[in-house]
Amino acid sequence: MAACPVPPLRTPLPADIHDRQSLFPLAKMATINSAFVNWRWCALSALLLSALLPAAGCSSGSSNNSTPPAAADETSSTGSATSTPVAGVLPPGAVVPTAETVKSGQYQPLSRPLFIYVNKASLSKPAVVEYLRYYLSDEGQALVPEVGYVQLDTVQIADTRRKLEDAIQGAGITPPTAPIDGEVQIDGSSTVAPISSAVTEAFAGINPKVRVPVGTKGTSGGFKLFVDGKIDICDASRPIKQPEIDACIAASIDYIELTIAIDGITVVVNPQNDWVAGMTVAQLKQIWAPDSQVTKWSDVNPEWPAEPIKLFGAGTDSGTFDYFTEAIVGEARSSRADYQASENDNILVNGVAGEKYALGYFGYAYYVENQDKLKALAIAP
Repeated sequence: MAACPVPPLRTPLPADIHDRQSLFPLAKMATINSAFVNWRWCALSALLLSALLPAAGCSSGSSNNSTPPAAADETSSTGSATSTPVAGVLPPGAVVPTAETVKSGQYQPLSRPLFIYVNKASLSKPAVVEYLRYYLSDEGQALVPEVGYVQLDTVQIADTRRKLEDAIQGAGITPPTAPIDGEVQIDGSSTVAPISSAVTEAFAGINPKVRVPVGTKGTSGGFKLFVDGKIDICDASRPIKQPEIDACIAASIDYIELTIAIDGITVVVNPQNDWVAGMTVAQLKQIWAPDSQVTKWSDVNPEWPAEPIKLFGAGTDSGTFDYFTEAIVGEARSSRADYQASENDNILVNGVAGEKYALGYFGYAYYVENQDKLKALAIAP
């Protein structure tokens, strides 16, 4: 069938000519009664078909008066991609860190408990006792998700509270009868620090005469101060090690271990990274092992850019360093040394955010706080 000719229109078109619903009946009439319609109806039909099928034109078969169909949509009319940009390669079984996957343990092997260690001798200070009770109270625990970590379940927090109360009772501590004052000394993990700092701020609103400075020398650095009797509480992102236990015994430091939250060490890249969405533990080990030969992304996967990987990770005094190296490399403290290391997680965040080809790791809360400038990778065991 030849293309429908469209002579100049002499009769004004309806005011709602661009309303496709008003045109549709006219086109239908033209189709049914094609032998009897005049050129005006044909013109309206042509305009309708042109509006509804812009790529096909008016003709149903003639190539002389039609425009060839456009190629498959690769770009929009503005030139930008119409399809969702590729997020990158995602290995089978990879799990993205979320509050749910971290709490359930599905995010393996990087889900872990977080601790505070308390010098039992410090329980003689009313300020320390009341601070710890607030830390484990419903109000204190409500701050855990607010700073980006995962709360313990009811059984876990009940067990932690029982351990504290047993220690307080064993120390013969009686509730204070007057407003408390004094100082609570805390240092250690920068991962746990956001929780302790949030608890400290809320606690200060109730007990304004109590000072609670929170240091961030790292878990290992905190335990050194703890053994020396310089702090009451050590924030820790890993369990205490046997050499540290031995040092506490030698220094006559008796302590209690309190589990206070759950974390998932998060492996992150720059948001501009569009070639990787997740990694396997084997790939991470290939990157972070002490004998690693990886210097470029393409060394891990030849389909990835042949650009240098800029690495950011926990410093050697960090409990995150100990945990990550054991979980990924297979041996605690076994890691390549040519990376930007820091016990200050904010330095690591800014490093990855500022380098397109960067990769780093740190506590989940620091990712949650900076999601606008980081991309978390899913991990496959």
